[in-house]
Amino acid sequence: MTIFICKCDNVMQQLTIKNFGPINSLTLDIKDFTLLIGPQASGKSTIAKTIFFFKSLNDDLVKYFIDSIDKKDFSKPTGTYAKAIRQKFLDYFGATTHLNGLELKFRYTENVWISITLEGNHKYVTPNFSKPFEESFKNLVFEGTEFLKRFGRKNPALLTSKDLLNLDTEKRKFIAILTEKCNELFDENRELIFIPAGRSLLATLADQLQFIDSRRLDFLMRTFVDRINIVRPIFNKSLVDIIKERRLLTQLAIDFEKTKLAEEIITRILKGRYQYDKDGEKIFYDNKNYVKLNFSSSGQQESLWILLLLFIMILEQQNVFIVIEEPEAHLFPEAQREIAHLIALVSNLNQSQVVITTHSPYILASFNNLILANKFGESHPDSVSKKIDKKLWVSQDKVYAALVKKGDVKPIIDKELNIVEQEYIDTVSRQINDEFDFLYSLETV
Repeated sequence: MTIFICKCDNVMQQLTIKNFGPINSLTLDIKDFTLLIGPQASGKSTIAKTIFFFKSLNDDLVKYFIDSIDKKDFSKPTGTYAKAIRQKFLDYFGATTHLNGLELKFRYTENVWISITLEGNHKYVTPNFSKPFEESFKNLVFEGTEFLKRFGRKNPALLTSKDLLNLDTEKRKFIAILTEKCNELFDENRELIFIPAGRSLLATLADQLQFIDSRRLDFLMRTFVDRINIVRPIFNKSLVDIIKERRLLTQLAIDFEKTKLAEEIITRILKGRYQYDKDGEKIFYDNKNYVKLNFSSSGQQESLWILLLLFIMILEQQNVFIVIEEPEAHLFPEAQREIAHLIALVSNLNQSQVVITTHSPYILASFNNLILANKFGESHPDSVSKKIDKKLWVSQDKVYAALVKKGDVKPIIDKELNIVEQEYIDTVSRQINDEFDFLYSLETV
């Protein structure tokens, strides 16, 4: 039997939201670089979380196949996968009994989509799948059942150690093949990372982080804490030493120029260097003197794990989809510019995608300059690269920027200049200046 996996043209992914949280109605094409600006409680985080939720469903499908192979049971595949989606939705967004008219839809390719609606009087979260998705899913399940027929019925107690190793190898190979086919179905093979707001709390509790009851944290913060606990031991030496070790002692590929640039940006933002040892997390101001992370500045605490996770992505040359909430939090405008540069460096890795939610006009202005650098760098490469490193330039074609306000989303890219419209950067400054001019004019009255 020929197994069919839906292959579609390279169509931009698209999110549709109706009646969800603050958002009334939205259709959003997912570009490689998405900037969402707006006041608090406007819906920026709702949009970012919803994109991340749908992107992560690929991972849940892979987990379904792994669990089904382990349990040797592929019965009720659609219902089992739908149940996993329903539980994830509740983990991300909480109860749904207060919602009315909710409709969410994510188009992965031209023909493959998943939607979420509320069905019944109890408003149960109900996933719906496009026909091509259902057909591909059905065929993948068939492959899984065929694998179990060949290998799953063997009694481990009757197998030799060599047979068990061979069986484990076959299982790993098959799961790798299924994972690749799931990636193809969802048109998604990036590592997914969500960096939530409120990060400084984790720094304050740095020494107790591994002992925090994760059930007391929301789902995305919980996964963020788990990621930190996994990668923290990597930083038992300085970033400079990590780069040197990778370059001299391993055969792993490294883009030295990008990694060195990232290290320099991070050092300027932190005003020191981070290191983790048996005594906990520290920021060193010189070779000897340091402050423990939980006593460091709020800007250092809030930005630290954005910076370090971005550093790992650049060091490992990872292909990522990353959401960063409020990267500007507690940072001086100069440091906000630096963190925008670091994010841009990551966005230029392979096929990486970035979503940023922000309140900051400095973040928008910084990205505007990087877009302009790419635009004018085509005709004046030497002059522009002396001012702004070419590795930071951002192509205008990959950027989407929108103002999220009162439940509505308004694109704010100037159609002629292909940059963020200046009025959305200068609005508050203009209001403050108008107030100042008015008050100052009273002196002459």
